[in-house]
Amino acid sequence: MARKTKLKTEIRKERKRKEPTLPQLKQRLQQVFNKFIRLRDYGKPCISCGRKRLLQAGHFYSVKGYDGLRYDEYNVHGECGGCNGFDDMHLLGYSENLKERIGIEEYEALKQRAADYKREGYKFLKSEIIELIEIYKSKVKILEQKGSNNFAE
Repeated sequence: MARKTKLKTEIRKERKRKEPTLPQLKQRLQQVFNKFIRLRDYGKPCISCGRKRLLQAGHFYSVKGYDGLRYDEYNVHGECGGCNGFDDMHLLGYSENLKERIGIEEYEALKQRAADYKREGYKFLKSEIIELIEIYKSKVKILEQKGSNNFAE
């Protein structure tokens, strides 16, 4: 009897080891989502400073404070490394240019989603993350087939 219980425990542990955790899935999604953003915005100027440079995926509402918006296409745009990582004032330019890029209506809707997130929070489900990974893999594939893949990894 003890042997059967031990075997069942081992089988459960093995299954658990093979299944990616929610943080691992979110990391995978972030990688494919960022690649999508870089492809989508390839050839556009930095959303913050307007210079043509190698772009990263820059969040208007930060991942740290607004995790529920981390994969929101209206919240993430091509941003140069200098603005994305080192310029505290980048959000001023980002805000103005974002209004132009997505329009006032979408900008206001994004602000509302951010306020809702702060008020209510949001927790991603594993199934949701897995679905988003597939969606963004597909979007990346489409953009690569269109020839927009001239960016640095």
